[in-house]
Amino acid sequence: MSDTAGTAPSTRESLDRSALRGVAWASAAKWSTQIFAWVGTVLVARILVPSDIGLLTTASVFVGLVMILSEFGIGTAVITMRELESESLAQLNGFSVMLGIGGTLLTALMAYPLGLFFRAPELPPVLMLVGLTFLIHSLQTVPAALLRRELQYRTIAMVDVTRGLIVPCITLAGALLGMRYWALAVGNVIGACITTAMTLSYRRVPIVWPRAKGIESVLHFSRDVLFGRLAWIAYQDGDFAVAGRRLPMSAVGDYGMAWTLATSPIEKVTMVLADVTPALFSAVQNDRPSLRRYFLLLSEALCVITFPAAVGLALVSADLVAVALGPKWVGAVAPLALLAVYAGARSVSMLFGHVLNATRETRFAMWTSIVLAIVIIIGFIIGSAWGPVGIASAWLIVHPSFSLVTFSRVRRVLDLSVWTYLRALRMGLDGSLIMAATILSFQHYLAADWQPWTRLIMSIAIGASAFAAATFLIHGARLREIVAWLKRVRSGGRG
Repeated sequence: MSDTAGTAPSTRESLDRSALRGVAWASAAKWSTQIFAWVGTVLVARILVPSDIGLLTTASVFVGLVMILSEFGIGTAVITMRELESESLAQLNGFSVMLGIGGTLLTALMAYPLGLFFRAPELPPVLMLVGLTFLIHSLQTVPAALLRRELQYRTIAMVDVTRGLIVPCITLAGALLGMRYWALAVGNVIGACITTAMTLSYRRVPIVWPRAKGIESVLHFSRDVLFGRLAWIAYQDGDFAVAGRRLPMSAVGDYGMAWTLATSPIEKVTMVLADVTPALFSAVQNDRPSLRRYFLLLSEALCVITFPAAVGLALVSADLVAVALGPKWVGAVAPLALLAVYAGARSVSMLFGHVLNATRETRFAMWTSIVLAIVIIIGFIIGSAWGPVGIASAWLIVHPSFSLVTFSRVRRVLDLSVWTYLRALRMGLDGSLIMAATILSFQHYLAADWQPWTRLIMSIAIGASAFAAATFLIHGARLREIVAWLKRVRSGGRG
């Protein structure tokens, strides 16, 4: 991309370096803990039974809803509305704590009715324990948002690493001690305590009783974000709600495990950029050429990383489940393959919401999410007739069409052509298609009768080699441009 007209070269170079440092720190944190988390997930899954996982999967539906309510879009508002002064921030902090208390009380009140609804008598006490996380998280909502707005990526990474290393150990210890689903619940609460304690040790904000006049402008902004997120949580966890109501608990466990395996590696990538993107887009929100430039660069990076991972995971799903989880989880194979493809497609669309927030297009994002929630929940209900596979299929059928609608608004906001955007995705798409053809040929013609663990290892090695070779041969010039840009940014030279 050429120099942007609205941002001085020195400022752009500074933002490039900040973004690069943010990605580096966040990547180191997310991926160092992801390997640890995956090992912990596999070990815990071997100890617990699908119904234990299914119970926590069912609880996550309500927990996710209340988490969105108790956060109220405050974090996004703090990052985006850079004009907020210290007094307004202190009042927002007080408002956040009030919402956290409300979330904890609401969970306690709804625990037993939800247990009856899901026909799960073990659910109420688990919900009451997990409900404490709302109050705990509310103490760090504003401080954590400020750390992101101030580009304190190293600090954020340290918090993530600490939590990511301790929580799997606690969960595994609880499973070994026979705590069953309680091990997962206790791990959630301790994780919230670690995140909040460390965040407050780095960044504190006074807690002041909120006044409507002092935070009125923020509430108008966060209201649209809140309703959009409520709709998002409705469709994001609607599959779990439908599964918990209409499927046996063992099938819910299969679906929950498939979702975890399919989305966890992709989410670690998207979460890396979620730590960096809001503050970066906020810094250039009034400079559309710069905003467009960062959007294309990040879209290209996401596609190159997530598409091959998603496609590869879908193609080795049967062998992965057989080797890592064992025969009792065979019901997770088909939904895992479908959800892996969906996770890859969803990964690039996560940037759309960040663009709309940065450009104050929150009302459009809100209504799109509401309509999507209605349509996709209907899809989950229809799909549940075919079990976990039908629910997973609903994601692939409904979600991409709504992503196209959202992209149409993003394209207009950024003055971006469709072909320019597709060119940014080509490096990831081309390599993934060639990789998929290579793996399928290997599995069908050479390794059909191999042992699962041997076929799994060789499929991963061959697929990675095919992707790397194809990307280098087809897009070698673009790779050299990226390397040159990285060298300029690291050396502080003109970009």
